[in-house]
Amino acid sequence: MKSDEPEKPDRSGHDERAVPPRVLFTTAYRNEKEPYDYIGANSRSRWFRFRWPRNQSFGLRFLKQNIPELEIMEFPTFDEYQKKLDEGWDVVGLSFYLSETEEALKMADFARASGTVGEVWAGNYGALTPEIGDKFDKVFVGYAENQVAPHFNRTVERIVHPPLIEYLDTSFGLKLNIYGALFTIRGCSVGCKFCQAPCFCNKPSPLPLESIEKVLSYYKDHKINVVVIEDESFGANRKHADKVVDLLDEYEMVWGCMARADYLRDKIDEWAEMRQMPRKLSGKRRNPVSGFGGAAIGIENFHQEVLDDVTKRERTEEILETVEKLQRHGLGTVGYYMIGFASDTKESINEDIGKLASLKLDLSQICVLTPLPKTPLWEEIEEKYGIFDRDYHHYDGKHLVWNHPNISSEEMEQILDWSMRKVNPRTAPFRSSARIWTNAYRCAGLAGMREIFSYIFRANRFDYRQDPRMLEVELE
Repeated sequence: MKSDEPEKPDRSGHDERAVPPRVLFTTAYRNEKEPYDYIGANSRSRWFRFRWPRNQSFGLRFLKQNIPELEIMEFPTFDEYQKKLDEGWDVVGLSFYLSETEEALKMADFARASGTVGEVWAGNYGALTPEIGDKFDKVFVGYAENQVAPHFNRTVERIVHPPLIEYLDTSFGLKLNIYGALFTIRGCSVGCKFCQAPCFCNKPSPLPLESIEKVLSYYKDHKINVVVIEDESFGANRKHADKVVDLLDEYEMVWGCMARADYLRDKIDEWAEMRQMPRKLSGKRRNPVSGFGGAAIGIENFHQEVLDDVTKRERTEEILETVEKLQRHGLGTVGYYMIGFASDTKESINEDIGKLASLKLDLSQICVLTPLPKTPLWEEIEEKYGIFDRDYHHYDGKHLVWNHPNISSEEMEQILDWSMRKVNPRTAPFRSSARIWTNAYRCAGLAGMREIFSYIFRANRFDYRQDPRMLEVELE
């Protein structure tokens, strides 16, 4: 007998009477057998090098964690994508970057032609691509949990951070380290004219500390003691960042971040001191080498007039002072650098790259200045010089796509190849390894050496194929 009392929605806000739509979110398909390797994209060594493969989609895992009804696929082959569509979907969403636009459009066309898909959506930074607007039923710009959730008749009150577990390995397949990725704030309001981050999300939003602590607890329980903070700029909210550092210290993590030099410069000494402070034993085996391990910094260019022109809002002296401080404490240092500004010549780039190489960073990422859609640089270059290459595969920071006044695209390719060999020589992995092992011994003697060695063991034993939603979502 049917009750006259209306059925109540569950605590998530999802109506139990409604059948949730079948929604598949997927990344762009992969063309190669091997996943994208961040270090490989910035190194030209054919002998020995570290590898940092991209084996997870952070954005899709956040969506899956907070909206469990949807299903995700990460870096499928096109054949795998085709077979998945045969299952029938109300919605297929494509998460892609600008350089993957062609693949995403091919996937969208196939989905429409398959007869098994209702709507096709687009998201991630590829959603900023000018030509895609009429190719998709919906386009989501920014972090999309609260944009997608209403389609499942639910709301996301607090973002829950999923476990994001990756590894560092070598060119011959041995994994060297396992680490957990961490986001503490999403979005950027700085407004560098070359960067799409403010176009994607210009209102930084800190993640709840309870969510951050929960994922740190998960990492600790799974014997993952290294955390890489993947924020566009850690410390954008300084009070929140300080509380995150306290949590990292409490969970005895080795951690690093990407941050502006003006924030790091004031914090390096303090964080380095925290690493040296004795810890109370709690009956558990503590991590003997925990603490701040290093940082990635946007150096961008050595010429102040260039930094001012791209509204970097930092001084070259501050940036170099920050690098020096990191290295003085024996901390890891990654630098981001760009070549191909309008004032650059072959001679000036050679001189600047020599200076960058002399810093002996653990890794230097070199990118060719590339105008990206929706940024002020896109409009400025189009108006002043013209953009001749509209193949978005080339918008990966490794190609010259506009009419540079002093350098041709062929010359830039040669300069980039030489530059990456210069700043990331064959000896760089050994130099970094020596620093890590020396610091471990200096910090904790043989216990520190054993801890570093244990990372290799853990990295090669962990099951990276676990369900992408490994934490229970806490509902109101």
